[in-house]
Amino acid sequence: MKKSYYILLTFAATAAVLFMLGNWMGRSIALNKQQVIRGIHEAYCHATDSYEADRTKDLSPLFRDELSKAKLKRIKFRMDTVSLQRDSVVLKQDLRYFADYQKLINQHYTFVCPISPTQGVHAQILNFRAEFIGKLLYYFFATLLALCILLYAIRKQVNIIQRQDELARIREDFSYAMIHDMKNPISSILMGLKVLRSGKVDDKPEKREKYFEILETESQHLLALANKVLTISKLEHGQLLLDKNWIELRSILEALADTFTAKTDKPISFRLDLAEAGVYADEEYLKEALSNLIDNAIKYSKDTVDIQISSCLHNNYTQIKVRDNGIGIPLAAQRTIFDKFERVVSKSSDDKAKTISGFGLGLNYVMNVARAHGGYVSVESREGKYSEFTVSLPLPVEPLLSE
Repeated sequence: MKKSYYILLTFAATAAVLFMLGNWMGRSIALNKQQVIRGIHEAYCHATDSYEADRTKDLSPLFRDELSKAKLKRIKFRMDTVSLQRDSVVLKQDLRYFADYQKLINQHYTFVCPISPTQGVHAQILNFRAEFIGKLLYYFFATLLALCILLYAIRKQVNIIQRQDELARIREDFSYAMIHDMKNPISSILMGLKVLRSGKVDDKPEKREKYFEILETESQHLLALANKVLTISKLEHGQLLLDKNWIELRSILEALADTFTAKTDKPISFRLDLAEAGVYADEEYLKEALSNLIDNAIKYSKDTVDIQISSCLHNNYTQIKVRDNGIGIPLAAQRTIFDKFERVVSKSSDDKAKTISGFGLGLNYVMNVARAHGGYVSVESREGKYSEFTVSLPLPVEPLLSE
């Protein structure tokens, strides 16, 4: 069955539960009301019987005692004197069936008890609803609270299911992209091995060396893919040990600039503005994190690439900023770009949505490296203008002694 069917079934079941809950509450109130009416009538009957047996007693305290015995302590009443000559006077002998005294008590009155040949008294019930509704308030609010918790839990379950569906889709896309990216180097390795095994280049040292370089490059490519996935997993589980030392930023950044300038087809320029020359970090992982930021800047760039890299000190953190002149990141996407497998959907020149190739691991790697160092990473971007990523790494707690 389709997911939409189960969602519809859940809403239908919830509506049915709400309907039955409302019906149950209505019936409970009606039954409790009948019980209270019967209890008030019987208490007044017992009170008047005791009063007629001993006229020296006061009817009001007798009625109060009987209400307490009937567990109707919330009931408040007032004793009123009425003339027995009135046509509307209802005596005890006039009430034979439940419907008779139910109608009378619904009007908040009891029957009239004669106290003289011309006068009688009856009790006016001042808070009739407080008894039969008040008893159910605790159960009603408890049920309502439980229902709210149930609906909240259902909502959370729906969110979890939707997130799992999204993760399943992302993982399928990741698996496809990973296999597709691994296919080319594997094909190149197999082709190179086939040529070398055939002996066709045994007498051509230059070509033979070229094939060995291709094999080495493609093998390193495959190893880098595997290492990136394994490293992210270790970073997330806190299993990766960092070798942190003071390192020079300029040498690392100049090496990265030379590498990307050589392998990028687009015109590219790097500008370094390093107010802070060093950073306390693991050189290998920091270099890989910065490489991912530069690679993204090139991927999401326009025809020409202008990358500015700066550093400074801010609140006991060394901040490294990588700014580009690319297409920018939509505001909605900035909340999720550091999640694993997330990739930004951009707008191409013909205004059709396209997704830049990749696995959605680069920025997640940067975030995990920053966190492993005790720091953080942030982004500032405007669509069509620029993107600037800031990696903030903390200074050592105690200054290191210079050698």
